[in-house]
Amino acid sequence: MLLSIPFPLPSTVVAARLLAPIPHNHMIQSYLSRFLFENCRLHDGVWCSSLAVKELYVSAVRILCSRRTEGKAMATSEEVVECKDASGSDAVPDTEGIGEGVEDQLTPHDLWVWNSQTHWKHWHGLWTMYQPLETSQIVKAYKSVRSLWPVDEDRVCLYHRNQWYADSGEGKDMNWENGPWAMHESKHSLPDGIWHPNSIDHRILQFPNGDLGWVQLALKLGDPKCVVFNEVHFMASPQARMPVIIGYDSQGKLGVALQLEETRDSDKWPESSWQGTIWKHHQTPLAASCKEPEGYFVGTEMSITTTLLRTTQKACWKGFRGGLREETAKDYVLIHLPYNVTACAPSKAAVGKAHSFYVSWVVNEDQVRVLSVRYFADGKLQNLKSGTYYRC
Repeated sequence: MLLSIPFPLPSTVVAARLLAPIPHNHMIQSYLSRFLFENCRLHDGVWCSSLAVKELYVSAVRILCSRRTEGKAMATSEEVVECKDASGSDAVPDTEGIGEGVEDQLTPHDLWVWNSQTHWKHWHGLWTMYQPLETSQIVKAYKSVRSLWPVDEDRVCLYHRNQWYADSGEGKDMNWENGPWAMHESKHSLPDGIWHPNSIDHRILQFPNGDLGWVQLALKLGDPKCVVFNEVHFMASPQARMPVIIGYDSQGKLGVALQLEETRDSDKWPESSWQGTIWKHHQTPLAASCKEPEGYFVGTEMSITTTLLRTTQKACWKGFRGGLREETAKDYVLIHLPYNVTACAPSKAAVGKAHSFYVSWVVNEDQVRVLSVRYFADGKLQNLKSGTYYRC
């Protein structure tokens, strides 16, 4: 939960992405001042709180302050202050926005250009596959070269080929689709994202910093290729990226989680001795638990919808569960991957219920990055979000 109130306390409160005047009532003002003093800290002129059980809601007609330890209602005939559980049944893992976001309309060309600037090269990959609901051990490890290079100087045509190899660098795994694929901006750069020919059901949503998601547009029951399969890419540096993949089987059960390191701009097969450039890869199993970094983390995030509407705003990171309390997170599982990456994902494909795939990367004790894929209750993609948050 994030409470955000400009300081000094004016006649307007910003909280839970809603704006409304505070009535000029001494009791309300005194209560808010006490709430701030007891539960919040000042950062850049903003009062911040990360207390998961205490939330302030503001609407046009009432002020709702949830304090589970305080059941008393303070009210006049005009204002209401009451206890309210903020984590409803439709709550999903997320960050908490501070104030109003700024919206702007992107074009298909924007995404195509950002993708070509950051991803069109040869990527040597180390793939590690887990089955989180079955075992913490590595199920499979292998290598790849995913090659994306421009056909023309104007970079409107792309050639894409995948090559898969055993972890030793020998042999080829033919269980994966290799391409090659030819992509043209006029055909594959669409109003709802970049269409990769490997799947008509997915789109690439691309951020200017290189982060992206190859995400499913809608969840479909009874379609083995379209249960859920989402791949998000953290751009670790201009020369390195870290994809995280969450996949479900045809029965809707969480089947696999994969973590990749991709680097080295070369079309040659990776030698057998190569075991990573960003990290030195060991056969690391999933961790049973992982301690969250201490403190408040505030930063800037962007979200992109399937209409290519971008929203940029300040927000607070709310932990690995994205602000969900344990009782409301019972349908989710935390997957503690190596290198300080934790994915919060539904244990079953959540068709018919709003949900998200929420991946946190603790870069260091002072920085956290997030990529999340959010769906409406009807199974349609709501947005992809990328954010970087710093300890304050």
